[in-house]
Amino acid sequence: MFDTMKQNIQKYALLRALIYVVLGIVIVLNPSAVFHFIGYLITAYFALLGILNLFEAYRFKKRTGSWSLGLFSGLFFLIVALIVFAFAPAIVSILPILLGLAVIFNSLFQLFFSMNTKAKGWSLYSIVLLIGGLVLLFNPFKSLMVLFQIFGFILIFMGILEIINFIRVRRMY
Repeated sequence: MFDTMKQNIQKYALLRALIYVVLGIVIVLNPSAVFHFIGYLITAYFALLGILNLFEAYRFKKRTGSWSLGLFSGLFFLIVALIVFAFAPAIVSILPILLGLAVIFNSLFQLFFSMNTKAKGWSLYSIVLLIGGLVLLFNPFKSLMVLFQIFGFILIFMGILEIINFIRVRRMY
């Protein structure tokens, strides 16, 4: 079992590395386009879930003669996909604000906790987190794009490490 898992991980290592590097480069070069594409990717995910559930419900109907709950869940996911598709730009545009609010609330909780435990390092962390949340809240799109670009650099780095590990493992075996 371990050998099979190791072979599967090794088999797709270069493909993963290529995907990481290409996606990372695209994110670094044009983060806003990729960020806006995420809404449509979520739409595709819900549509695929809906289609798969409808297909399973149809197979169940052929086998038993009655519809399963897959029919309703499939229709539900397709409706959700249409709603997300219609409101994808709006959903993506409020995402940084919601993220900023979440970071602010988390930092306030951390600050409250650190003040009660008198942990100075934790207080400093909470204040830095609070500042980051406020920046996200008051300059949401630009600050989120910078974070997204950092994520792109991390993906490129992960891809390079994946290639290095592939070469190392190949030399070992």
